[in-house]
Amino acid sequence: MDHHHHHHHHEDLISKLPDDILVLVLNFLSLRDSTRTSLLSRRWKNLWTLISGTLEFDASKTMEDMRWLRKERSFERPRYANWVNRVMGKHRSLKLEELKICFDLDNSYCLDINKWVEFAAVKEVKKLDLGFPGRWGGMLRNPYCLHISVLCNKIWGKLRSDAFCSLTDLNLSFVDVNDDVVEYFLDKCHNLVNLCIKGSNSLIKVEVSECEGFNLKSLKILECPLIKVVKISTPNLVSFGYDGPLIDMPFNKVPNLSEVYFGGNNTISLANRSKELFGYFSMLKILKLDMSSSVYNFNHVARAFDTQVPELSNLEQLELSIMAYCDQCIIWPCLMIKAAPLLHRFSMKMMFKCTDQDLYDRDDQLLLNEDQIRKLREAVLFTHQSVKEVELYGFSDHRNIHMAELWLRLVDIAVSLEKVTIDVRHPCLKESPWLNVKTQELDKARERVRLFVQKHSKPIDILVL
Repeated sequence: MDHHHHHHHHEDLISKLPDDILVLVLNFLSLRDSTRTSLLSRRWKNLWTLISGTLEFDASKTMEDMRWLRKERSFERPRYANWVNRVMGKHRSLKLEELKICFDLDNSYCLDINKWVEFAAVKEVKKLDLGFPGRWGGMLRNPYCLHISVLCNKIWGKLRSDAFCSLTDLNLSFVDVNDDVVEYFLDKCHNLVNLCIKGSNSLIKVEVSECEGFNLKSLKILECPLIKVVKISTPNLVSFGYDGPLIDMPFNKVPNLSEVYFGGNNTISLANRSKELFGYFSMLKILKLDMSSSVYNFNHVARAFDTQVPELSNLEQLELSIMAYCDQCIIWPCLMIKAAPLLHRFSMKMMFKCTDQDLYDRDDQLLLNEDQIRKLREAVLFTHQSVKEVELYGFSDHRNIHMAELWLRLVDIAVSLEKVTIDVRHPCLKESPWLNVKTQELDKARERVRLFVQKHSKPIDILVL
């Protein structure tokens, strides 16, 4: 059989496959690739419109170019909106598993975006991810506002009174939603499992009662500047994340809670309300605390815990982000490790914000006194049986004593240590490459770490990044 004939034979095989099999294949391609198949032949022209898996309108490359002003926002915004409208206009499948839209679009595009929300409702989308971040991944001046009237729209309300009844995952980033909208999703979407609201200017109160979010397993409320109240009592909640202003303790009945993330000013409430929270801490398997936003928070918390740390009897994974500052930034994490006998993974990011000592000394009553420091130091003389993995980030700073001391402490404490990763880059570099430190400084830091590590003889797998 000659090669030419062989080639034809293959083409025929593919075109003999039934449409639904071909559509199944298209479901595995990216949106851009699957729409390109329409150019193959008349038969392929409209096959992509039957996709029922994921429509992801991914323009991350364009957003990156806009950030560096390589592309013009006023030109790219309408281009993106037209792309979404064109694809949605041609889409023929009755249902859709997942819809992802992320671009720098503000409220001047609200008519378009409202139509996209309607599209999601009509197609009974299970996973909806809408994100409208600004140039640096934060809020836009005039953010898109998802209004309750759009969700209770009579026109397509007649079509489906139970719009969004299939929704399991909802992620709204930099979408302005108020309490009513969140209440709508909690109340009407009985299958909702994961809910994340990030960067909404209008959200003030989120209450999840037992009857509402019955299936809710994960709730995140991040960067909502005006939020005042969060109250959760839902039997199936496993994971909770909160980053924002100080709030009262959010938990009521959450028997299955096992993962918590706290960030922003709210970390102060760990100290203020530690007694109430301690009961919840003992249930946790994963705890993530981001205290990098303020050095004062950290001292405040360290001082409040002093030598009494919550019982972390089920904790397996601990992640801390803190401002590096005097002794307690080493002692305090060690105290937390001590309180968690089952811990096997510990990760710590250090930020160095300011070399100006005056900034720290201004608020004297927050500093630990000699006696407290002595008590803390004594409290960290122990060994730990379970810690196997340690990750340390952000040790490029010249005051490398923190790194050295913490590293030595951890190696002494963790008798079963297997793997250590030391990343000298600033913790924010992954999200914000423009913060890059000069390469030679990073090389110097790596060299310091390597020399330091060589002096240590324990057989541990050490990775220096």
